[in-house]
Amino acid sequence: MVLHGYKVNSAKLANGELVAQNDHVYVSLPWSERDGTPYNIARIIEFLPPHTTPKKGSRVVSSGSEIMVRLSLYYRPPDISLRPINDFRLLLAAIHTDIQPLSNVRGRCYVRHKDRIDDLLKWKKLPDHFYFVKFYDPYIKREFEVIRTEGVNNIPPEVKAALMSRYEYLVTEREMVSDLTEAFRSCCVCNQWASYQESVRCEACKKHYHMSCLTPPLVGKPAKGYSWFCIPCSVQRHRDVESAKFRFTTNGAPPAIGKNKQKAKEKSTATDSRPDVTFRGWPWRYFGVYTTPEDALDPEDGIFPRAATRVGSKYQVNVPSWEDQETPHVPGVVEVEAGPSRHGLMERGFEPGDRKYESTIDVRSKPSDDLNAYMDEVRLLKLAVPPHDVERLNLAIDCYTAMGREKAINFMRRTKLADFKPIHFSDKETTIFEAELERNGGLETHETAKLLSRTPAEVLRFSYIWKNRQLSKENEALRHHHKVSTSHARQNKTLGAPSLGRMRAANADNSDDEVSLYGSDVTKKKEMKCAACSTKISGVWWRCPRTVQGEAMCEDCGSNYRKYGVISFVKSEDSKKTDKKEVTTKKAKGEISGTTTPVPPPPPKLPPCASCKKMEPKSMMARCKNCTYSVHAGCYGIPSQDMGPAWECDLCINAKSEENNLEPQCVLCPLDLTPVTSKIKRKPTQHAEFDLLSALKPTEGRRWAHILCSAYIPEVGYAEPARLKTVEGITEITASRWQNTCSLCNQVEGAVIGCTDCEALFHPACAWLSGHKVGFEFSLAKPGRHGTVTVTKFKDSEGVMGPGIWCKSHDLEGRVIYDLHEIDPEQNETALQVYVGAYKAIPPHDSFPLLRKAKRLEPFLPSYQTNLPVPTDITTLCADCGVDVSPLWYDVSSTNSAQSGIKDEKMEIDGEENQGPHINGHGNGTRIKCNKKVCHLCGFKYR
Repeated sequence: MVLHGYKVNSAKLANGELVAQNDHVYVSLPWSERDGTPYNIARIIEFLPPHTTPKKGSRVVSSGSEIMVRLSLYYRPPDISLRPINDFRLLLAAIHTDIQPLSNVRGRCYVRHKDRIDDLLKWKKLPDHFYFVKFYDPYIKREFEVIRTEGVNNIPPEVKAALMSRYEYLVTEREMVSDLTEAFRSCCVCNQWASYQESVRCEACKKHYHMSCLTPPLVGKPAKGYSWFCIPCSVQRHRDVESAKFRFTTNGAPPAIGKNKQKAKEKSTATDSRPDVTFRGWPWRYFGVYTTPEDALDPEDGIFPRAATRVGSKYQVNVPSWEDQETPHVPGVVEVEAGPSRHGLMERGFEPGDRKYESTIDVRSKPSDDLNAYMDEVRLLKLAVPPHDVERLNLAIDCYTAMGREKAINFMRRTKLADFKPIHFSDKETTIFEAELERNGGLETHETAKLLSRTPAEVLRFSYIWKNRQLSKENEALRHHHKVSTSHARQNKTLGAPSLGRMRAANADNSDDEVSLYGSDVTKKKEMKCAACSTKISGVWWRCPRTVQGEAMCEDCGSNYRKYGVISFVKSEDSKKTDKKEVTTKKAKGEISGTTTPVPPPPPKLPPCASCKKMEPKSMMARCKNCTYSVHAGCYGIPSQDMGPAWECDLCINAKSEENNLEPQCVLCPLDLTPVTSKIKRKPTQHAEFDLLSALKPTEGRRWAHILCSAYIPEVGYAEPARLKTVEGITEITASRWQNTCSLCNQVEGAVIGCTDCEALFHPACAWLSGHKVGFEFSLAKPGRHGTVTVTKFKDSEGVMGPGIWCKSHDLEGRVIYDLHEIDPEQNETALQVYVGAYKAIPPHDSFPLLRKAKRLEPFLPSYQTNLPVPTDITTLCADCGVDVSPLWYDVSSTNSAQSGIKDEKMEIDGEENQGPHINGHGNGTRIKCNKKVCHLCGFKYR
């Protein structure tokens, strides 16, 4: 981007503030045009002359006399993701510009990178202060890390000097941050800089080599997770192994790497308040995996992020030069003797006689003076359709080609409306068309054609006719300066700004609907009340956005929403006093009249989360409308679309649907936990109606399992990891887990796991009740030859995330163990959600639930082909209904009635013991003499 060099470097806003280049400001369109959204935050790149044309597609119209401003916009996290956030001061940098008039700049704010802030908590408490850490590219839909240029060390010195003089920050991928911030790395052979893409490091001597400097040259880098050794170290390592002097230990020194990172981070933190270094208006550029460092020396090199390189034979074709091709008679084209092309000419670069490129244009006639005269004559004819109608033009050309000029003219004069195949929809069909357009959010040609009993081509042609009619109505309304509020309307500034300087509604009232502040004439007529905090006292009243029910917002709530995009519904002190006065007045009136007016009790205070026992974040708290079970969305697995006052827990939903067992008992725990709970000493004031063990999820066998138990048993997975259900794989739990005794409750029931650091065995629920440490710990990735390792990230840790439970006898000081419900502010997910999503989720392509369950139960079920006697008589008939075809035949007692059971097989589900009689007498039941056969359907009567 080249700056225009306009002489104006500062300007005064409407609120009296003076802004200059590189200042950060609030900017927005008028209230009615931005639909009540918060302010945008941007940085002023430069000031532009008044007659500057706005960007293409912008709703801004240049007034001709007002200074324009070129802005670099920031993104708020909710703008690019539906995840709720807790930090409303966090922004995302971007290379996204816009041109706005100076009147749309609302005020000044302050934005800095996190590394340039001494005390982040103190910075966020200041009004109008924001910070950013990451960069977002709206075109490739990806986030990048932003690092200080002075903190980058592992690049050539001349490249770093050039970057330091131009850019304050570098935008790069997350995996490149550690590589760029390390110490300068050079090849030990040629002593030149060794880039990450072109070099390898010996895992033993820690030296770096260019792949091209090795003998023989290394073709490619080792696969991720594998080490590389240079020849001297490899030979020495082989000798050490043979002499039994070498012990296989983990290579590398992670603590030292962590210290280097910490030092690099400390060095990159600046305490000065100098402005950011910019080059052509930008303080950052992309410098990552797909960047050649030497290209950064060129000032014309692109600063935008790149998803992948576009250099090579895969993306570029080798076209022979013009001299290498056959010299044509006419520059640019070559006459062709034979070939399928209807034009008779071959474009440059094509080989004569090549039949691979067939023309897709249907030539109706060749241009000529006679054809031009004929079309002019047809244009003057007064026909049933206008001269620009496509069907009219096609019919005229076809007639000219088939009949000749005179006969074609006579035919066109006799044409009627039906000859042009007009598209006409009745009022009823038009209503159905508009309803489908509104329902689908666009044109669904084939579905609408089925409803209207028309062809898709007719529906498509009518859509253009209908759209032209709608645009005609809109343009007419805009000419009269009326607002257009239809669902398919274009922007209000389609024809430019009205001469009156504002739009007015169709009823032509005098209300100023373009500003977001109520005037004094409105506030004097009626009493205002804030829709957020319910206060009635405010010097300024703001209009409410459409997402909030109400008419006005007070000065604080309205300003916070526009600046920070947050609305707090905490009641103000004066509204609380007013409510108390109203209650007292109602009580007094009831006593005077001799009646007692019952006062409704205040709403119950929302209890803390049943799982983590914390209140924050309150915005993610859900409460069951039936049993008042309160829990965070991340602790229970509640998607954002299910949040709301109508939310119900899984147990309450099952009480209505009765799809699962009505007795909520975890199949992975003992039936009785009193041996453990009796040892727990609770405080007298502690009445815990719900706790972590109240969080139960349905299993594939229509039973229940604790979230804690299912998450910590390795064989178990989740079909819907976002909802932490349905629990699958219980039948795959090894027999040793069911047979061993828990060291805490001394019971054999349930599945046990082991302590992470010792051999103690216990149930996950018993361990939690006993106060053992429950959490997650990260380890280094060590992939084997026959499998891959899933690497994930949580807060500052990255690697293989593993669940763990530690006895009280272990000293965990100095170890980084994340709590079960600890939240990562960047991902806005708990440690449990991150672990389940990465390691416990069942792949969606892994068949469907019923088939997965059948595969798991197959080893436990008997083979009917071997256990059941194969009937030799193919004319076997059912003794009850007489059919001769059945998937299974059952032997039943002829002496017993329907009350006597047949010998059936009971399926083992979720660890339930198999009891009762089996088919053909297998099992613990009593053998019954059988002397008649019934089909599979009739067999249900004897159960």
